[in-house]
Amino acid sequence: MKEPDIAVAVLKCTPSELEITWQNSSYSVYSSVWLRDNDPVNRDPVTGQRLVSLLDLPRAPQLQIAEPQPAGHITLSWDDGKTSVFPLTWLRAFDRGLRISPRPTRMPWIGQPAQAFAWCDYTEWIANPASREDWLYYVGRDGLAFLRDVPIEEGAGKAALLRIAASLSVGGETNDSRLFDISSVPETGNNGYISPSPKVYTDQPYRDPVPGFQLLHCLSAAGQGGESVFVDGMGVAERLRAHDPDAFTTLSQIPILYRFEDAAVELVTERTMLEIDTQGQFRAICYDDRSIAPIPLKGPHLKKYYAAYRQLAELLGEAARSVGCRLQPGDLVLFNNTRILHGHAAFSAGARHFQGYRLDADGLFSELALLSRQERN
Repeated sequence: MKEPDIAVAVLKCTPSELEITWQNSSYSVYSSVWLRDNDPVNRDPVTGQRLVSLLDLPRAPQLQIAEPQPAGHITLSWDDGKTSVFPLTWLRAFDRGLRISPRPTRMPWIGQPAQAFAWCDYTEWIANPASREDWLYYVGRDGLAFLRDVPIEEGAGKAALLRIAASLSVGGETNDSRLFDISSVPETGNNGYISPSPKVYTDQPYRDPVPGFQLLHCLSAAGQGGESVFVDGMGVAERLRAHDPDAFTTLSQIPILYRFEDAAVELVTERTMLEIDTQGQFRAICYDDRSIAPIPLKGPHLKKYYAAYRQLAELLGEAARSVGCRLQPGDLVLFNNTRILHGHAAFSAGARHFQGYRLDADGLFSELALLSRQERN
């Protein structure tokens, strides 16, 4: 944020709230109880974790004086003799009226060439934190991005994939149980192995939680066909909301069962096909025809659900909404599994081999936040 954006033009204080008018003419209002609860002195300077309970604070703290000092800060004086010093940048960042998100603002999209998304050379991605930060920003914004020239030699390919995964995991930890192979060997229990796969789908919606992000590294491509296909579930959900709000509500409020079972595991979880947050904004999509258990509805409710379900399926299947990309050996894609649906076209010849890794969202966004902080400093 540029300095003029966080300079104070007018500072007003009442016992119950603080109002700041900024140099760019926007303004922020903070309640006294919120300010006292978030006094920087009551937070660990390293982790930011709170050091006091709400019950340790006054029930109704009263502001007496607010002063724009020292430079870049505001000092507040309270009725019980305490003082609090807040950095202006911190206050600005936590003005909920601005709805500033700690993650990139997601931008829905419809079909376009794969080249329109972020691409980066593997060696550049590893060596240059600024390039890695930009690339991860676009992953957050668009839901997917690509790397090229990732090593594919035996042993080196797995090592490169795990190196990428480690950099996007909390604490740099990796787990071999998150690593998987997709080859042209028939294995009908997994969408990634069958040809053709379902048009597009969410990977493992029967898991709790659903895998947040997925890395797919092409080690060898099929001789014919096998193009990877991606569709923005956020864009599809918003299209459904705009044209049939009732169908959107049905899919975001009525949970159904997703199930997978074989000789080794039985995985079942209940969730809605579309998920929204407390503000009604799109949060996630979980769509996989093959994993949906018999829908536990009947009569008019079942009929209404199937009508909404079909509308969503038709939108996801529209060719104009998909991105097709025939990944070549050494290409890698990272996509948000709770937003971007994926699949692949039929293939008829050649050894098609991908290696993948499933990531949690918190590790990826933690790495982006750390890179951004390094850039600011």
